[in-house]
Order: sequence, then structure tokens, then C-alpha cells
Amino acid sequence: MNTRTSFALATLCLLAPMGFAQKKPLDHSVYDSWKSIRGTSLSHDGKWILYVIAPQEGDSKVEVKSLTTETVYTFDRGGTVQFSNDSKFVVATIVPPLADTKKATRDKLPAAEMPKNSLMILNLSSGDQTKVDRVTSFQLPAEDSGWFTYRPEPPKPPTNPVTPITGQASGSNNRPAAPRSGRNAGSASTSSPTGAPLVIRHLIDGKEQKIEDVGDATLSKDGTVLGYTDVSKDGKADGVYWLDLPKGALKTAFKGKSKITKIALNDESKRLAFIQDDKKPTSYAVYAYDPKTEKTSRIAGDDSPGLPKSWVISENSPLSFSEKGSRIFFGTAPKPLDAKKDDTPENEKVSVDIWNWQDDQIMPQQLLQASAEQKRTYQAVAFLDSGKVMQLESIKIPSVSVSLRGEGDWALATSDVSYRLEASWDEGYNDYHVINVRTGESHKLFERTQGSLAFSPEAKYLSGYDPQLNQYFVIDPKTLKRTDFTIPKPLYNELEDRPSVASPYGEAGWTKGDAQLLVCDAYDIWAIDPKSKAPPVNLTAGAGRLNTVRFRYVNTDPEARSIDMSKPMLLSAFNTDSKASGFYSLDALAIRPWPVKLVMEEKAFSAPLKAKNADVISYTRQDFVEFPDVWVADSNFTGAKKLSNANPQQAQYNWGTAELVNWISSDGQRLQGILVKPENFTYGKKYPMITYFYERLSDSLHSYHVPAPSPSTVNLSYFASNGYVMFVPDIPYKTGYPGESSMSAIVSGVLSIVNRGYIDPAKLGIQGHSWGGYEVAYLVTQTNLFNCAAAGAAVADMFSAYSGIRYGTGILRQGQYEHGQSRIGGSIWEKPLQYLENSPLYWLDKVQTPLLMMHNDKDGAVPFTQGIELFSGLRRLHKPAWMVSYNGEDHNLVERKNRKDWSVRLSQYFDHFLKGAPIPIWMSKGIPATQKGKTLGFDLDDGK
Repeated sequence: MNTRTSFALATLCLLAPMGFAQKKPLDHSVYDSWKSIRGTSLSHDGKWILYVIAPQEGDSKVEVKSLTTETVYTFDRGGTVQFSNDSKFVVATIVPPLADTKKATRDKLPAAEMPKNSLMILNLSSGDQTKVDRVTSFQLPAEDSGWFTYRPEPPKPPTNPVTPITGQASGSNNRPAAPRSGRNAGSASTSSPTGAPLVIRHLIDGKEQKIEDVGDATLSKDGTVLGYTDVSKDGKADGVYWLDLPKGALKTAFKGKSKITKIALNDESKRLAFIQDDKKPTSYAVYAYDPKTEKTSRIAGDDSPGLPKSWVISENSPLSFSEKGSRIFFGTAPKPLDAKKDDTPENEKVSVDIWNWQDDQIMPQQLLQASAEQKRTYQAVAFLDSGKVMQLESIKIPSVSVSLRGEGDWALATSDVSYRLEASWDEGYNDYHVINVRTGESHKLFERTQGSLAFSPEAKYLSGYDPQLNQYFVIDPKTLKRTDFTIPKPLYNELEDRPSVASPYGEAGWTKGDAQLLVCDAYDIWAIDPKSKAPPVNLTAGAGRLNTVRFRYVNTDPEARSIDMSKPMLLSAFNTDSKASGFYSLDALAIRPWPVKLVMEEKAFSAPLKAKNADVISYTRQDFVEFPDVWVADSNFTGAKKLSNANPQQAQYNWGTAELVNWISSDGQRLQGILVKPENFTYGKKYPMITYFYERLSDSLHSYHVPAPSPSTVNLSYFASNGYVMFVPDIPYKTGYPGESSMSAIVSGVLSIVNRGYIDPAKLGIQGHSWGGYEVAYLVTQTNLFNCAAAGAAVADMFSAYSGIRYGTGILRQGQYEHGQSRIGGSIWEKPLQYLENSPLYWLDKVQTPLLMMHNDKDGAVPFTQGIELFSGLRRLHKPAWMVSYNGEDHNLVERKNRKDWSVRLSQYFDHFLKGAPIPIWMSKGIPATQKGKTLGFDLDDGK
């Protein structure tokens, strides 16, 4: 080798690490530009794919790609984007540029002058784009026949008002003119809202028909029929109309000034139903229009036999058909009491809540649900063949599901009414009844059970899981005969460590003809013969348990109601040891069925999306480094091709790598966790480490973490990029000792990583939120291992929290401690010592670790008062503590500006304690109330 060559190679060797080191660390300015992908869709013929690439803040871009040629179409700011049924067009709403909307908001423009959506139609053959300005939304039926509808925005108000000129709508001259249409929200009330224009457009020829004053409108699934209501100012054309789009034939279901509250259109029979006021106060009736006879019939009213006395059809009633259109379902309710006239001045009226110990729900929960309860309805059914009407639901049995998509003779009734009071502290229970829909005969199947029940697709059976026996069973609804099945493997979640009934792994579904019920254990899929002529069979032949691979059935046909065993079954696969995942194929009818691997990688895969009429699938795959871009392949995952590249800028930044780690906890359990290292990790160097935790997260080893402002927790990608090692340990729990359990898992895990030699034991931090925040607060009372800690929405005192309220729902927190995540396993009177031992508040005098808290003043999950207790206790004891409270924010931050703020504070906090960075003003001196809104305190303290 000559000297010149040797010098060149030496230079390259020197430059390589220098180039590697030149990668930038992530900073808080990158968030807005980091993109995500949403709305992925395949055309039915499998020749096209579309998806939306959207920055976190900014304008999105839609990519429409041919899968057979090199053709690519792009357009900006796509909102709702959809392929036509014939795979020849794309229809989309186009949202205004974000900059324009922001400017209009700053300029305080009135709503009518704000930037509006537009409509775009893309011809996939020619690439031509047709645009329609000022469009609110569109409806393109799933199986459209060329027609779709859209709602134009009202015309922009003129600067100088002029007399409006009525224009002529474009469209086919041979179509009959549609009447002015719309919906009147009040019976014979001129002050009620009127309808708005609706435009019918044909995709191929572009012809349009504009209908004025449309209220409710619904298209049939095949897009051939439009049902709508008319609500005009003068009321002359008010009514309900049925329009045959291919023929242009308009039919009148009802005409007259009346309040129409709901309409429904059956996809098969094309019948149109509507609820109309019955010319009496608070009284409504159900009507149905039959296009074959062109007649409208009154189907049900308050006077219908079969409805309870003093009950009425509610104006809040939902309305729907059974699948084939033979029945109409609607809602009834007890007749409202007449409001008594009260002339008492508002300032003299008493406003008071009465809490009664016998109430099913406590007052805060009642108040939050009051509006919904006032509008609650109970399902009734009208049989169009016989004219019979039957009340299905009642106050005591508020939930009924009719088999065969509403066409069956059997219904399953569920009621938790008897157990609502104890649900405040206990687990939920239900009673189950089976009802003969034809006769109304009812039989109670179960009382006070935590099990589940559901009809098979063809309603030959009810299937359920019995949590007491930990087995599945079926019931014949005709004979009520129950058959139990014994499977020699646990069918419940074996890792469940809450003091509650473990949930089953679940059903995969029924095979065609209700021939077999497929259920899952931890790894494999079993086939149950409901007739019990053969014992349960392990369909996957034990391959899952043998290889610690969890197999689950994947349905790629959203319209399939059962599993076709004559075709290969697609199975997802997840290795519970290594966290690798992929897909297998199973020929269940083979002589010796055995799952065949299609793809298995150290990645995480999304559920595949299949083209309706082609052997093409789309999916994403990801790991800590690889963003979940869009891929396509055939159904065997061959010919896989990556289509998108959403975040090429990632290559410029120092990233991180994730690996699975194992250790033995303090109490002898084998545990797993995730260890994230900086991309430029160097052995021999000592790194600071932050430990983040929330129950068990090791299964997310191959998840990609988008750099984004955080709603609550540390962003693994950001901190790894900035030179931190990040540790995420799994935590198993013992009932009664959640704090001690977390201590056993976390501390042992941290020490096992420190013992590897590349972690600085003097630079250790922890962070968690909610349940993880509680554990942080507990840990700092028990160990001085950590140099700093950050806890979000932490419970300080389990005694006061036990009878506290989740203000977001009004629900008592008692059940969380007795049977839920807090895992005490009893009340404060049954286990007072466990509540004391697990409450950080009573051990704050032991704390030697600085603590940063976030607890927002509108937290609907953990009361804000818990944060105050924790902070004020530390302050009283002269312990270094900071509490950040975002005004008006809930449990997790929603406002992006606040997320950005919290992300900066988290990084400044950890950088100060773990990297020796200068302390920021908000930590060293604070921000007094007099300076609120004037400074954020991010500047570093120079000591002056």
C-alpha cells in the first residue's frame, strides 16, 4: 500500500467519527415540523393508495400514489380524503392555510368571514383537479354509484348589501326540480333554525343539483337514494323527501309544516323513516315511507299498544332500521312532567344539591350526567310486517341488543341497575335476560355476574366467559341449555395483579354458520364446538406457547361477520420474550394445522389494511429508530415496498437505540424493561440516567417516539438525543403494597443498569405521571438513590384520595383503591395500615431528593388538592420542591403552548441536577404572582 493510500484511509478513519459526532441533538424547536401519517386508504381495486402527511403544527400534504405505475399526485391541506367506489376519483375537503386562519383569528374577523374549507375532486386517470370554494363537508357513500353530496358554506356577506338575485342551479335538465328543502327545528315556529343548501354532484359528468333549505340528509350505502328534510323560512316546501338519484325521481314522504327530529334510510329496502311531532305538545310519532307503494304510514305513536302507559316517543329518540328494513327501532321515555309556572325572581331562587346515601350515584356524577339523563330514551321496536309495536328497554332494564343486526327473534337484555350504588367501590355487575322479541317473553340467565355475553353472528347461540369457572360457555336461546367447555390452559390474563377479576384473553370470533367459537389463551387459539360433539381443539397446535409467541386472528374484511375457515387465516404474532412481532398464516383445515411464518422482525407492525377487491395490503412498521412509514405488499407480505418518507430530517439528529434488559427484582421476580441509549453512545463514558415508568411497558420496546411537546411525561427520543440514558422498567404488584412493589422493581432495575459501568450513580433521576407520579412521590420517601425526581398528578394521601372524586366524571375514587389500579384491596376501615404505609404524605420528613411536580388546577382524575398537600408538606419541611400548575388544564396537558412550556421546564430541571447546567430563574427565584404572564422564567440565573 502506498503512502498516499495509507494517508487517505487514515483520514477517512478520523473523519468518520467526526461526521458521526456532527449530528445535532434535538431541541424544542423541532416539534412543529415533525410529521405524522394519518388517513391511509387503499382504493378498492388495489391500484392506488393515499395518506396524509401532517406536521404537528402547520399545513398537511396528501400523497396519492399509483401502485402499478410511477404516477404520484399531491395536494396540500387535505382534511377528509376518500376514494370513490370505482377507484377512479379522490374526493377531499381542503382546509385553509394555517397562517390564514391564525391571521383571521388575530384580526378578530366574524365567523362568516373566516377562511373556509373547499372541496377538491381528483380524477385519477387524468390528474385533473376540480375545486369548489367554500364547502363545509361532503358525504361519499361507501359503495357510491357516482353520486355524492356536499354542503356549501353560506355566501360571503357583501360589503355593500344588495338585493339578492336567485341563480339557477346547474344540472341535468331532464331531472325534476327538487322542492326547497330543509328542517324546521320547532313545530310551526318561524323563529326556529332553517335548513341549508345541499348539492348533489355526479363524479363522472360533474353535473350538480342544488337543493335549498335541507335539514337532515342521508344517503343510502350504494349512493342511489337520498332522503332529506326541508326546513324553509316560509314553510311552504317543508316536509320529508325521497330522491332516486339515477332516475332523478323525487317522491314526497310528507309535506307540511311540522317538526321532524330524525330520519333514517334503509340500505336494502330503501324505506325512509322519520319522527314527526304528533300535533300535541311533547308528542311524537314514527312514520315510514315505502318507495314501492309510494305510501307513508304512521308506524307508532304514544297511543300504540305495546308502549308503556304514560310514556311517549321522545323528541330525543334515535331512529334506525334493522338490517333488511323489516323493523324500525326508536326511543321512548316517561312523559315529562308539566313545568309549573314559577314567578320567583332568579336572585331569590334556592340553588341547592341534596346528597342522599341511597342514591345510585353520588351528586357530582348525577350533575355531570343530568343533561344526558334528561334526554335518555328506551328502545322500542315496530314490526313493519305485522304493525306490532313492542317496548324493549325499560328503566330497570336499560340496555337491549337484538340479534341478527336487528332482524332476529332473540334479544339480550343487560342491567346494572341493582348494582349502581355499590359500583362506587366495588367492581361492576350485571343481570342478563334473554327476550323473545316476537312474544315479549323474558328469561333471566344470570344475576350479579361479572361475565360477558353476546350473540353469535347467526344467533344460534349466546357465548360468554364465566370468571368464576375461568371458562367459556354457550347457551341455546331457544332451549336455554348451557354448555360449558374445559380448556386445559388459563384463558384469563395471568399477569393481572389488580385485586379484581382477571379479564379473559378474549374471543377471536365465530366461524361460518356458527360452527365453532374461537377463543384465545395467552399464546394460542382454540376452536370450540358449541354442540359439544368434539372437545376443544388447539388450532395453532401449541406453537404459540412452545415459542412464547402470542397468536391472534386478524380480520382484514371489515364487512365479514364470521371467520371463513376454508381460507388461510391471517394471524398476528408477538414474541413475549424478545418483543419481535409479525404475521403468520394458518390453514385451519389442514390435516396437521401449523402456523406458517410470513414475516417476523424486531419491529412493531400495525394491523394491515386490505384493498377490498385486490390482493394488496398496507401497513406500517416501526422501532425506536424507524418512523412508522407506509408500506405495501401482497397478503403474504411478499414484495414489501416502503412508500412514504415522512421525516427525512431525522438523519440530521443524534437519535437513540432501544434494547431489552432483564434483571431480578428485590423479591426474586424476573423482570424486563427498556433501555434507551444515545445514538453516539460510547463505552467508557459515564452517562446520566432518567428512569420513567408506568406499570408494564416493555412490550412497547419497538415503538417509535415522535419528538413532540409532552402532555405529561419525558420524551424518550428527546432525552436520548441530548445525552441521557433512559430506563423504562416493568413493575408487577402485590395487593396491599403498591408502593413497596414499585420500590422492589424500580430500584433493583436501576442498580442493575448502574452496575453495567456506564451510568454515573450520582446522576440518577426519575419521572412519572398519574399512577407513575404517585410512585415517584412514594420512592423519594423511601430511598435517596435519585438525585432529582419529577412527579405529575401524584396522589399524596391515600386516605383523603380514597373518598375523593374524579371531577371529570363525578365518580368516586373508592373503587380504584379497593379493586383498581391503586391495589390496596380493601377500604380505609379494613386496611388502614396499608393506606398509611403507601401514602407519601406521612413520610415526607424522610425526603432528601428535590422534587418537581406538575398538577393542574382542573385535573379531573387526581384532585388538585392532592398536589397541594404534597407540595405544602414538602415546603413545611423545607424540602426543595416546585409545583407547576397550568390554569384550566386537566390531568394531561391539552394546550400545545402548555405542552411546549412543560417540555422546556422538564429538560431544564433534569439538565440542572443531572448535567450541572445553570439553574433557570423559575427554579432559583420563582415567578411571583405579580409577574405572572410577564415572564416564563426560562432565563438562566447568573447569580446577580
